[in-house]
Amino acid sequence: MPTDKIGDIILRGTADGGYIRIRDVANVKKQFADVPRRSFKKGKPVVSLRVSKLNSEDLEEITAYCENYAKSFNAQNNGVEMSVEFSFLDLLMSRLDLLLFNGMTGLIMVIISLALFLNFRLSLWVAWGIPSSFLAMFIVANQIGITLNMISLFGMILVIGILVDDGIVIGENIYQHFERGKSPMRAAVDGTMEVVPAVVTSVSTTIVAFMPLLFLKNQMERMREMAIIVILSLLFSLFEAFFVLPAHLSNPRVLNPRAIKNESRGLKKYLENAIRWLRDRLYQRALKWILHYRYLMLGLPIAFFMITMGLLGSGKIRTTIFPSMEFDSFEINIAFTPGSGERQTMAYLNKFEKAVWEVNADMIKEYPHAFDDIKPTLWSKLTGNKIDTAHTFIDHTFVNLGSAFDGLESGSHAGQVSVFPRNLEGTGISSYEIINRVRDKIGKVPEAEKLTVAGRVMFGKPVSLSLLGRNIEELGQARDFMFKKLGDMPQLKDIVDNNAMGKQEIQLKLKPKAYLLGLNEATIANQVRQGFYGGQAQRLQEGRDELRVWVRFPRKDRETIGQLENMKIMTSQGEYPLNELATYKLERGPVAIKRYNGMREIRVEADVVDRNASVTDVLNQVETEVLPELQVKFPGVRMVAQGQQREGREAMQVIFLYYGIAFFIIVMILMIHFKSFEQPILVLAMIPMSLLGAVWGHGIVGKPVSMLSMWGMVALSGVIINDAVVFLSRYNDLLLQKLPVKEAIIEAGKSRLRPILLTTITTTVGLYPLILEKSFQAQFLIPMAISLAYGVAIGTFFILIFFPALILVLNDIRVARYHLWNGVKPEREEVEIAIIHSLRRIDGEDGEPEVNKVVSDLDLE
Repeated sequence: MPTDKIGDIILRGTADGGYIRIRDVANVKKQFADVPRRSFKKGKPVVSLRVSKLNSEDLEEITAYCENYAKSFNAQNNGVEMSVEFSFLDLLMSRLDLLLFNGMTGLIMVIISLALFLNFRLSLWVAWGIPSSFLAMFIVANQIGITLNMISLFGMILVIGILVDDGIVIGENIYQHFERGKSPMRAAVDGTMEVVPAVVTSVSTTIVAFMPLLFLKNQMERMREMAIIVILSLLFSLFEAFFVLPAHLSNPRVLNPRAIKNESRGLKKYLENAIRWLRDRLYQRALKWILHYRYLMLGLPIAFFMITMGLLGSGKIRTTIFPSMEFDSFEINIAFTPGSGERQTMAYLNKFEKAVWEVNADMIKEYPHAFDDIKPTLWSKLTGNKIDTAHTFIDHTFVNLGSAFDGLESGSHAGQVSVFPRNLEGTGISSYEIINRVRDKIGKVPEAEKLTVAGRVMFGKPVSLSLLGRNIEELGQARDFMFKKLGDMPQLKDIVDNNAMGKQEIQLKLKPKAYLLGLNEATIANQVRQGFYGGQAQRLQEGRDELRVWVRFPRKDRETIGQLENMKIMTSQGEYPLNELATYKLERGPVAIKRYNGMREIRVEADVVDRNASVTDVLNQVETEVLPELQVKFPGVRMVAQGQQREGREAMQVIFLYYGIAFFIIVMILMIHFKSFEQPILVLAMIPMSLLGAVWGHGIVGKPVSMLSMWGMVALSGVIINDAVVFLSRYNDLLLQKLPVKEAIIEAGKSRLRPILLTTITTTVGLYPLILEKSFQAQFLIPMAISLAYGVAIGTFFILIFFPALILVLNDIRVARYHLWNGVKPEREEVEIAIIHSLRRIDGEDGEPEVNKVVSDLDLE
């Protein structure tokens, strides 16, 4: 409705037959709501629109639609410009290019490793398990709504080297049967069937180990897609290894003696000779020595554990809760005393924006060649990814007045400058360096109540503490105490709280005269609000917009407290000035009352100065030095950890709960496979030894052990036992072939040396391109890759060296237990579980015991 129509509305008639209309007593004008929130870009007002998507929608289609809509809007409208300032698709494509490149590099390295250590044709068919598993996984993943993103792609990189493990074991075993003179068809059948139980057990335990990731919560919930990708890929790789791989290897063209002989030349010949020397001379001699001094060898893992605990305790290997990650953007938040006015706030915001661009200019001069290496690569050309070649570190900035600190501070006294750096990949400059330079450029602002220069942290602030109590005054004093103590810690910066200082309020107290006139607080407060703030008279619809009609005093009549004192209050007895009916006082009231578990809360948060600092060390210092003094001075205040510490605590609860269930399932799978309780313990003993490798790996690479590392260790526990299962299964088979215990251990080690080494190499080299990646955005993924790669590599060393000693020690225990119980010392082979089960089968088939006969046929030493 036009304003002139509102002005024509008749209020009342006059005695002379005329009318009094709204325009006669009021000015009617159409304007935006009178709120202090405004945004600027390059000094011009802007309105920002954020477009989000559902999980089922395509980001590329949405981005293209928004860009086309902006072009169409600009063509149809003059004086207003629409532009896409930030597109997550560009950033995502850059990160996907990075992961795809690392994934393809890892895949190529896996194939090369297979080709070097296996027959070339055999290696190609083993490697075929990777793309075939991924193709099948893509079909199922698409049906359940999983898209190609950073997390799902990381899951593919994580599983590249693991996918060929079952194929390596089966292919190597088929090849060994072929070398014994069997036909390709018979070798494929016998070789596959021999290792089916071990391979099914190995893959099943790996799948179960990844399942706890399906139950993650909060920010870690995004790792679910990675777990689904890994589980689906492993399931399809198992199908391919059992049904497709043997069919290919049964072809005489693949396992052809003449072709194999022709391949064993040059580098391949030297590698084969090196493997034979390693297996038949070095490793065999080492195994004999290890078995002889087996109890001495058992002391080494204990020493390694003590050394590792010392490295962690001394800080040589750092720990933290969550690793620091690069920011796509950061904010300069400031808040003055409420009521300061927007002029002061805008002056500082403009000063901050100017400082950001000055830092950008300084960095361009300091790093003139930072953009030289940013060129379209072959991979980016293949993927069609756009490369940002602009010679600037800052892309754009926004100035926002009226809100800061994620909405905790609102009003004209608060504001923020949002800074959006360009994609910094390839420049060698991190967002942390830009933030630190901007902070130094701004310096201290004594007038400000709060000032921070930081990005949004995914998992919460490193230090976030809730002070809980019922006495608000004691709570405020505790807050001041925490500010002082945290401020004295040089490791911390940007100390803020969520208790915004309240605005000044006019609190009215009625005089006796007001009560005599029949007034109360509500009636007077309502008239004051209508006059100074406004009363909503009507809502009107104009097109798609809703217009609210407000009635209030002109601005010139509602700017001072004196005008409030002289305001006329309507009563049944006429009009009276407000100062005759009430007194008033100015006080600051609370902006919001925060509660946590039913108690008043003030949350104090801080960031770390050094992004690589150990957050756990800082929190330990707070708990040991600050918390005891807080409890003594303020007994009515309780402190509860929030932020990263709370996220980490909840993640650990998930680990203990769901991994406990997964661990129980793994134990049951191993017990079913080995038909024993003791042999699974030997296999599971390799898990803590592999965790040593994961921790050492972080020290080698120079990364702190974090919660993401822990989830890598959870996955590692299912992967590392694969080689132990294969080793122990081969040992049991050799016992059934009538080999003595010690000889069976040695032969099992020799026959499984190549596949164990090869599965370790493929898993490690598949992940190592990602571990070596210096890209800022890859740092989030590296801790899990370190845990898995180094845990498998160093864990395999323990399997090859300490696992044989454990097998013989368990045999010693069984012999001693049998001797103690029956009074007769048995032969070593007689107490082995594989022999016992075979005797039971024979006894069941023939109907009579044949223990003595079978044991005598074992050709014992």
